[in-house]
Parts: sequence; C-alpha cells; structure tokens
Amino acid sequence: MQPLTFYSHKQGPNPWKSVLIFEELNIPYETHFLDFGAGAKGVEGEEFKQKNPAGRVPLIYDPATGVSLAESNAIAQYLVEFYDKESRLTFTTMPEKYLVNQWLNFQGASQGPLFQQAFISKFVKNDPEGLAHFQGLVKRTLGTVDQALEGKQYLVGDKCTIADLAFVNWDLSLASFMAGDEEAGTEELRAKKFPNWAAWHKRLLERAAVQKMMQIQQKANAA
Repeated sequence: MQPLTFYSHKQGPNPWKSVLIFEELNIPYETHFLDFGAGAKGVEGEEFKQKNPAGRVPLIYDPATGVSLAESNAIAQYLVEFYDKESRLTFTTMPEKYLVNQWLNFQGASQGPLFQQAFISKFVKNDPEGLAHFQGLVKRTLGTVDQALEGKQYLVGDKCTIADLAFVNWDLSLASFMAGDEEAGTEELRAKKFPNWAAWHKRLLERAAVQKMMQIQQKANAA
C-alpha cells in the first residue's frame, strides 16, 4: 500500500486527530509539516492553497483513490470507510453510525471552536473577560460529554470510535487555558466536577495509538 500524503502542523490540535486514526488502523502516511504563514512552506502560501483554498491543515492525498481531502472529521470518516473494513473504529448498524456522526459534529462545532477561543483569549488577545466567558462555555461542553457518558465507557456503543478520538487533542490542551478556573482549573478539579469525562479521557490516553501520537508530536516539536 502506498502511503497517504499528509499535510500537517506540529502544534495545531486538528491535524493530530488524523494521526490518531492512521496509528489506530496502521495506515502508512508521509507527513509534510507546514507553518501558519504565507511563505513557501506556509498554509497560506500559493503552493498549498492550490491544494486547499481554505489554507488549512490537515489535508490528505490518497494515491489509491486519487482523493484529496481536508477537515479533520471528514478525513476521519473517509479513513474508516476505506481502511476500517472490520469497523474497529465505527459502526455500520443503526442508530450507532448516525450517533458517531452526531458526536463528530458536536466536536467540530462546539468543543474545537470553543476551546480554541479560550486559548486565543488567553494567549493571543490577553483578554481576561473573554477568557472567563469561554472558560464557562468550555465547562458547559465538558458537562455535556460528562452527562452523555453516564454509565458508559464510550460515547457510542461499547467501543472506542472516531467520535471519541476526535476529542482527545483539544482535551489535552485544557491545562493551558483553564488554569486558574475555580471549578476546572486543575486535573483534580476537572475529575471532581466531571468524573465520567475524566475517566473517559484517561481511558483514551491509555490507548497505544494515543501514546504513539503523543510521542510523534513530542519528537516533531523537539526537532
């Protein structure tokens, strides 16, 4: 099997969601790291924008199908359709396959954007009022997931799917922008307020593919 071409960024959370799927399904891939600028190796550069006019990563190119595809959750759905014939990370049954899509949409529309805005408020804008606002929305998002996980180990059915894995990378960033919050500013506080979420997050971090992804990211950022 020829490797997929994978355009990524060393720090942005979304591309690493794709790496999780590659590692879970043992899909060969060749990574090309870009920066966030408009230069020759930037996502806003002319060369890359010919591949993805939105100027965003991740982006994959699959030589087996000729498909070039952006957006992390769309990539996840593509990868399981073509490379997960045993449905290890998804379902083909009803209603489970639609519930997987439901949680992918929730992650893409709520968790990702809200966590990103909390990060921007703290580290880019230095906006305490904005940070407090988005910290509140982050906690509401955690609460939604916590409630959904009551009595369950995973979001859909009895196994880890791409729906669960989609949350991992932004959840790993919580410590950076939630520090100081009285209810969820530390790992211990989050575990107390959102016990189902905390147990689930810990369970996901113990997966071999998640550990491998974290090692690859650490190595990439050290280079």
